[in-house]
Amino acid sequence: MSIIRNDSRQSNRWRQVRVGVLALALAITAVAVPAYAADGAGTLVTVASSKSFEQVSDAVKSLVAKNGMMVMATVDQGKMLSMTGLSLKATVFLIGNPTVGKQLFEQNHAVGLYVPLRIAVYTDTDGKTYVQYDKPSALLEQFKNEKIGMVAQMLDEKIGGLATMAAQ
Repeated sequence: MSIIRNDSRQSNRWRQVRVGVLALALAITAVAVPAYAADGAGTLVTVASSKSFEQVSDAVKSLVAKNGMMVMATVDQGKMLSMTGLSLKATVFLIGNPTVGKQLFEQNHAVGLYVPLRIAVYTDTDGKTYVQYDKPSALLEQFKNEKIGMVAQMLDEKIGGLATMAAQ
């Protein structure tokens, strides 16, 4: 009987360790994403919305498709963090277009660290919903490549318009 209890405690302990590791990985990811001053020259763009989290999320998915892109993955951060006891609405959409991605990867494979692009939709503690993304040009300028820079500028406009429209 004591062996079974011991196994049960070990199982619970491993579950706690796994949840702790997941929480740590998410925290590191959040810190690792660069955020610059909100003076217009930085990379992080935040668009506030008066719509609900669900409405903005649905609008992002719809507008991505209408703009010739696709949602390649969805990360439900709220669901993941609920395992730690944190309750929030937050989803990250990985979006892109394989043809555009090919243009970037032909120049430098390291662009894969930044594409597909990420758009976050979340509800903050103030109850408002926000759309947030990093400007592709700011992320990709480090490659010092004219072709990557041109594509990144085009993506700035496309993602900026998409985020604004989703929030309206």
